Amino acid sequence: MKRTLLYLLLTGFPFIVFAQNHSISGLVNNQQNEPVGFAAISINHSKDSTLVKADVADEKGVFKIDGVPEGHYFLRISAVGQKLFQSAAFQVSGRDVSFPAFRMEPETKQLGEVKVTGTKPLIEVKNDRLVFNVEGSINATGSNGLELLQRSPGVQVDKDENILIKGKTGVRIYIDGRPSPMSGKDLASTLKSMNSADIEAIEIITNPSAKYDAAGDLGIINIRLKKNAKLGTNGNVSLGAMFGITPKYNASLNLNHRNKKANFFGTYGFNQGAWHNTTYDDQILNGVAYNKVWHGLWRDTTHNAKIGADYFINSKNTLGFSANGRVSNHNGGGESETFISKKKNTTADSLLLSSQTSNPEKNKNLNVNVNYRYADTTGHELNIDADYGRFSSRGISYQPNKYFFKTTSDEPLERNYVSKTPVDITIKSFKVDYEQPFKKGKLGYGFKLSDVKSDNTFNFYNVLQNEEVIDTNRSNRFKYLERVYAGYINYNVSLGKKWDLQAGLRTEHTKSLGDLTSYKHNDLDKVDTTYLNFFPSGALSFKASKNHTWNLNYSRRINRPSYQNLNPFEYRIDELVYSKGNPFLKPEYANSFKLTHVYKGKLTTSFGYRRTKFPVVGLRIPYDSSRTYFITENLDYSQSFGLDISITTSITKWWEVYFNFSGYHNLWRAALDNGIIVNNRTTAFNFNGQNTFKLKNNWTLELTGWYNSPYRRIDYNWQMGMMDAGVQKKFWKDNASLKVSYSDIFHTARGGYTSAYAGIETRLRFRFEGRMVRVNFNYRFGSKEIKAARSRRAGSEDELNRIKG
Repeated sequence: MKRTLLYLLLTGFPFIVFAQNHSISGLVNNQQNEPVGFAAISINHSKDSTLVKADVADEKGVFKIDGVPEGHYFLRISAVGQKLFQSAAFQVSGRDVSFPAFRMEPETKQLGEVKVTGTKPLIEVKNDRLVFNVEGSINATGSNGLELLQRSPGVQVDKDENILIKGKTGVRIYIDGRPSPMSGKDLASTLKSMNSADIEAIEIITNPSAKYDAAGDLGIINIRLKKNAKLGTNGNVSLGAMFGITPKYNASLNLNHRNKKANFFGTYGFNQGAWHNTTYDDQILNGVAYNKVWHGLWRDTTHNAKIGADYFINSKNTLGFSANGRVSNHNGGGESETFISKKKNTTADSLLLSSQTSNPEKNKNLNVNVNYRYADTTGHELNIDADYGRFSSRGISYQPNKYFFKTTSDEPLERNYVSKTPVDITIKSFKVDYEQPFKKGKLGYGFKLSDVKSDNTFNFYNVLQNEEVIDTNRSNRFKYLERVYAGYINYNVSLGKKWDLQAGLRTEHTKSLGDLTSYKHNDLDKVDTTYLNFFPSGALSFKASKNHTWNLNYSRRINRPSYQNLNPFEYRIDELVYSKGNPFLKPEYANSFKLTHVYKGKLTTSFGYRRTKFPVVGLRIPYDSSRTYFITENLDYSQSFGLDISITTSITKWWEVYFNFSGYHNLWRAALDNGIIVNNRTTAFNFNGQNTFKLKNNWTLELTGWYNSPYRRIDYNWQMGMMDAGVQKKFWKDNASLKVSYSDIFHTARGGYTSAYAGIETRLRFRFEGRMVRVNFNYRFGSKEIKAARSRRAGSEDELNRIKG
């Protein structure tokens, strides 16, 4: 698998080096032959007017655009106060092209709306983030949100569906600027219920500024949903299907009406399907082998909707409202068989059969945002956000267990359990952000108040003679209250023509109270915590030349424990596995440095260092002589060195290549109270790539793939990877498209891990349903007159993301 993926993804590299690319240069003047500074230049194909490259002239009107493949093109030039200019068609063949001065005519009428033709690049590299444009990938069509993250540069999804960057947890997931109201399995469920047709881009922000919440020691991944920015009434409809072991379906509808005074929008999405997976879990504890085979089936039906409006009071003041909700019904049940025997025995002493395990769960999520924005033409901007969010979950787990013994004279032993786990979480937040010009730069400052209430009940029942009898020793209710008061100041300034500086400081005061109510006395009934932290950040950018840009940034960040991980009570996952919270978990604190170099806007190379204090890891340790339990613990510290390389280029006018490589070396150290010594290090890498071939008659062919090398945290995780191929056809004047793709070509959607500590040896293997045919139809209708869209970032940013299943 490794050789195949490397070969297919790296085949484009010799062409990158030797491709015949040229430059186009010239000068932009006005009617008086005076330079027109900072004019926007775009190179377009003569045949279909699609955008090839774009750049901006300097203050003297001079421009030079490198890396243009051979072909036939024309130029479009736009500038404030000037009419749009379009050149005659020309050819690039065998040499660079240099034009004499172009002369633009003044714009005498009020600037109208501009119609834009072109396609966003698959990857955009910006000063503070990497942007993965989902619409730029055919093979991403039909994927869900979790699969899209797996395809994103530098991002991994492990066996438990945790989201990693460079082999480490701690990244915060935002959806449209506000964190998802979940983590753990509930976050994975939410992401799997999202359709790629509703996702515009995924932003990977590794070192956020002081304006952002300090939570997330590895930074932020923001999933940006599609917004409509066109005048009039218009919309988009998408229909999709996936055919694997079982069929799966999705659909979405987006509607928008916009005029000069208001914008109204609404979306609806639907997903339904069943996903299969198989797990082999081999464990040795106290000389006894437990060999478990699990055949899982995940069924899910999700409805999600969003409504909102922006009212443009005048040119400076805007009032906005939005509400989005999600209702999902899913069941993560399955069948398992566990063979129990003495170590190295070839026959089982007994067989534990968990038959038709069922875990139905219904989740409801509602988030409401009210926003006011003031912005004038002199650089003053005020944003006020008030947010309310509510998440509720009603889950039931049915666990029938039956022991069959080796001798037929022994009667089977039956133990059946039921657990009911209602969860209610309410999140309120209010924040104010203000920016203004200050001493040739821009000064920003603001504050945020947040209030979180989490109510988690765990009721455990023994089933005796078909009656549910509550087990008071294993039932509890855990309430958690947290308030965070935050303020920040941030300053951006240009130091001459080549240097830019950003510096900021954020402070957060956190007060939390955990209250455990149980039938059984617990010394940890109440846990009261208060702490004050400061989080500096900074960035220095240097534009050495038109082709070379350098950026150095630093940030200090925090990763607070999830609410349920603080619950000290234990609960039963199945007959042999328990889980237990840790009220003494400390937040993680990370200091990060990153140096980045960008060459010609195509090749990005960065080197980073991160040191984390009290990193949180999950451990599996003995519960008694035959059972184990999971618990989260703080290690002493971890260190990480990383190298990232990303390249996007056109080999010919019909062949585009994208490739991202992320390598890292991690070190973990700890001496835990339970006697476990951690002294692990790993050197690993992951990459993903895409080849896009633009064929005749609006056909496009695409080949993509991703690969994660083996890596180690506490466990040793095996390699994973997939290859996909797809084709797209556009028709009806490019308003409609049909995409068909085939995922997991080589049937490599599998992984696993091994571990040996605390007297437990574990070897786990899993396979998920990756091989599928995906079909998607998309149709855009209505007005195409583009108007600049208003963006806003809501206030409930850290709190919503820490809800864990």
